[in-house]
Amino acid sequence: MMWTMPYLYHMCADDFRGDELLPLNLLATRFPDIHDREMRKWAGRESVIRFAVPHLGVTWGDTVNLAALDPARLVEARRRLGVPFSSLLQRSVLRIPLERIAGQAAVVYDSRAHWRNSRPDWGDVPDVPPQSDFTPFDPATYEELTEVPSLHLDYLVEQRDAGVPALGFVFVRHVLVAGGVDVTGLARTRLA
Repeated sequence: MMWTMPYLYHMCADDFRGDELLPLNLLATRFPDIHDREMRKWAGRESVIRFAVPHLGVTWGDTVNLAALDPARLVEARRRLGVPFSSLLQRSVLRIPLERIAGQAAVVYDSRAHWRNSRPDWGDVPDVPPQSDFTPFDPATYEELTEVPSLHLDYLVEQRDAGVPALGFVFVRHVLVAGGVDVTGLARTRLA
């Protein structure tokens, strides 16, 4: 069996600047124009940005969210199920080697329950996720996902059948990194 290095993934806008992924809150001072645009994605979910991430000591808005699944697999699932792409999945992808974050404070977020982040328009969801969805990040045990989680596929079908847009990464494991992530020299690729 051939061993491959695990990766993490991040979606980048066409006007990405610099060699570092920055948390949303840091974008406000470094690139206010980008911050203002990115804040629109959080309409109805503003409380998520202020959520204190367990085991990390910072807010959600002070982290860089890295997916544990290649977004190309999410695009394939949407095509197969007849679900329109979210605008996020039309961005370019950075494939980040695990060692780029190995020494940084981070947590694994195993999204398994709906909350304000995944259901911003619903009144009957909790404002915060369960603490059990967060565990300290350990590079030695990190595993990249190779298949779209069944919870995400069920979510896509539910959204499609209700005629409601589906968010890009609901129920997909992420690693939340406190602070910036160096992406010097990494190439961005298009999904479609």
